[in-house]
Amino acid sequence: MLMTFNKINEKPTFDSDFFDLDSIISDIDVEEKDEETTGSIDNIIYPLYVPSGTVLTNEEKVSKDKGERIILTFDGEKPFLLVEETANVEKDFSIVPIFGEPSFLNDTVGAITENSLSWTSGGIDYYLVSDVMGTAELIEIANSISVIPIMK
Repeated sequence: MLMTFNKINEKPTFDSDFFDLDSIISDIDVEEKDEETTGSIDNIIYPLYVPSGTVLTNEEKVSKDKGERIILTFDGEKPFLLVEETANVEKDFSIVPIFGEPSFLNDTVGAITENSLSWTSGGIDYYLVSDVMGTAELIEIANSISVIPIMK
């Protein structure tokens, strides 16, 4: 690789507040306040695959500070809980701690543990948990969830 410079300005000029940290931070704060929005979940997204002998028994919609959370409870032979909530969108890059092993899903990567799976897709954070199902079945349920709303 070869890089060629035709011209170098060795004495550039900047405005007096170009490197003023207070000025830069206050500009960022104003931009963030202007762009702040609250998300909502228009339609509940149901899994297309539910283990045999398991049915949806409860839906609960909860308001958060920014957005909504929906808790779907499935009971039966292989009970599980599915939580859907509006994702918080960061304006800048940030480090988010994730616990579990990476698992490839339809359009994203999730984090899977012995009895839970979490992922974000289409602006929604998902959390799936079951004490009786294995990781393969949790992944199968997660892969059956589509961003297209499905009727019950």
